[in-house]
Amino acid sequence: MQIDVRITYNGKEIDAEAVLDSGAEGVYCNTSFIKKHGLPTYNIQPPVYPRNVDGTLNKQGAIRHAAILRMGIGA
Repeated sequence: MQIDVRITYNGKEIDAEAVLDSGAEGVYCNTSFIKKHGLPTYNIQPPVYPRNVDGTLNKQGAIRHAAILRMGIGA
């Protein structure tokens, strides 16, 4: 299920779509979205190794950065 959201950072508002996944193990954001909007990240240790539904490691590899963002539903 996709919902409209609005991310607020440094007074800038970014409209986006979020995917709700009741089986997700965390909250993730696409790296190209982060780069496109110039959002800051920080390194995380240890890295997170996301797995696909079938248990295999995701081909995009380890997650090594995180971002703290304010997000509202119903943009």
